[in-house]
Amino acid sequence: MIKSIALFRNLSLAVLCTAILFFGGRHAATAGEPAVPANGHEMAAPFSLSDLDGREVKLSDYRGKPVLLYFMASWCPQCRALIPRLKEIHALYSGRGLVFLQINVMESKEKMVSYTKRHDLPYRTLLDSEGNVAQAYGVMGLPVLVLIDRKGEIICWNCRSLDKRLEALMGLKDN
Repeated sequence: MIKSIALFRNLSLAVLCTAILFFGGRHAATAGEPAVPANGHEMAAPFSLSDLDGREVKLSDYRGKPVLLYFMASWCPQCRALIPRLKEIHALYSGRGLVFLQINVMESKEKMVSYTKRHDLPYRTLLDSEGNVAQAYGVMGLPVLVLIDRKGEIICWNCRSLDKRLEALMGLKDN
């Protein structure tokens, strides 16, 4: 009985999260800011979220640095399966200047504190408790990886060539 209640709760949360995120498209530009610069890349939507220590984190704080956003939830099996690869990416590139921000979509701080400890996650976790940032980035399912260049442009949205893009962005390989 308890297992079925927990399963129902997790499924309900998944459906609710997907439904809320579905009704928003890719982000709209903020006032006075173009969504797509001349080179065709979309500008990353600005945001401000709290991390697990309650500190405010703004995307604009990292202007001039490459940023990898990772939208996820603890109930997502694909998200858990990605953990070893994400730890590897963090280990390879964070020392070279890549900012790695895990963005939890619509779960409690307590749940995420436990999750990050249980999985020994080395990257910073932000809480998107209302799902607004995920919506701004067009997230309709999880996980989603968004690679942002030093100018604040999205250069990769869940692309299959993430490794090649990271190598090029970090100056380890020619474009």
